[in-house]
Amino acid sequence: GAVACLLGGASKAISDLAFVGVGCPARDALTQANGYRLDNMLQQKQGDMSLDVSEGYWIGEKGFFKSQNAQGLRYRMIPLKDELKNGIETPKLFQLGPIKMRLGELFGGTGNNEKLRELKRKLFASGLNDPQKEAENDYWLKRYGHKRWYPKYINQSGANNGQFLRGLAAWSGYDPLNEERGKTWKEMDFGKPWIEAKGELRLPGFVSKAQMEKEMASGRLLKQPAKK
Repeated sequence: GAVACLLGGASKAISDLAFVGVGCPARDALTQANGYRLDNMLQQKQGDMSLDVSEGYWIGEKGFFKSQNAQGLRYRMIPLKDELKNGIETPKLFQLGPIKMRLGELFGGTGNNEKLRELKRKLFASGLNDPQKEAENDYWLKRYGHKRWYPKYINQSGANNGQFLRGLAAWSGYDPLNEERGKTWKEMDFGKPWIEAKGELRLPGFVSKAQMEKEMASGRLLKQPAKK
């Protein structure tokens, strides 16, 4: 057994000297990578959101957390220190003697706060503000009868109403009898660009069979006139 172990160790040492008698070339650390310029990508400085890198520049998760907090925004639904301390749109820390835990975030965690609502309103107000896309929409309307580009979707989640479970109106966005709207559910004022973009295609009320048929018919090809 001992002889076999010695022979195995010797063969491994000799294998590194195989072929031209040199060892394996050294490799860089597998975790080493060029820095991603996420700021440039989000601002679309190259014209789109394709990958943009910069040598020696890296934004890690801690950096993203600090960046979001500096702007008053939550990262990964983690409330800011003053929000957690004062219970602003988040449950306060659960404390039992010297033990402190974020138990409330297990059930009441949210990324919404006033800064995020301001950002959503700003996105809605900006609309489709790209002249190139607007020109392309004009071309598509003339050629295909519909637009190619539409405004960004605005997430409709808003303030935390302090309820453990939401009502059906808050869940579906449909409250014809106003049983919850303005009482236990506050509908946000971000605007609904995708609904407004439908224009005459959208019938009042909840999605009905007639609504589905109307939308499906809008995507069908026009009937060609009979050949003479």
